[in-house]
Amino acid sequence: MVYEQTRGQITDGDLLFFRGRLLHSRIIQRWSRSVFSHVGIAHWIRSAGVERLAVVEAIEGHGVRLYPLSVSLERGDDVDWFQITDDSIAGDRVVGWAMARWGKRYATARQFVRSFLSIRLATWLGLPTRLADDRWFCSWFAAEALRAGGWQPPDDDTIRPELAAPGDVALFSCIQRKGPLRLSMDSDEDSR
Repeated sequence: MVYEQTRGQITDGDLLFFRGRLLHSRIIQRWSRSVFSHVGIAHWIRSAGVERLAVVEAIEGHGVRLYPLSVSLERGDDVDWFQITDDSIAGDRVVGWAMARWGKRYATARQFVRSFLSIRLATWLGLPTRLADDRWFCSWFAAEALRAGGWQPPDDDTIRPELAAPGDVALFSCIQRKGPLRLSMDSDEDSR
């Protein structure tokens, strides 16, 4: 999907999944058995006649930040757009929840390892999963934002946001993959 032609269809609250190429991304992909290593939330920024599509994301080294999607695509990131398909989810509430956490720190290494990499052992031992509600990693952040927007996790409790990997979030029934986003060769930087 050509970004310049598709961007107007992306709405606040839709999810953007990344296929990372760096070592830590590859480890996440292999461990979670998914092609995705990162997830963020689409958010339109509009001011003085300028519109930019950004990603609200929890990312290591930065915490919760707002970042232009076009810049991610320009640097060669592989990004897939997933649209919210559940009518009970309000995209503005998803984004509102996420933006209220803008500037919060990324999960501690202990929290990340405990919540994401050692899920099987911790679950088997019956250990609690939530360690710090003011620090986030991407998939937990996205899942909680969807919940704030109106998403109701299944009653069977198989999807626990604090244990979700990006690939798990991609399987949520409230979203649908629309396709990968690519820049066209003749893109005009001012139109992004």
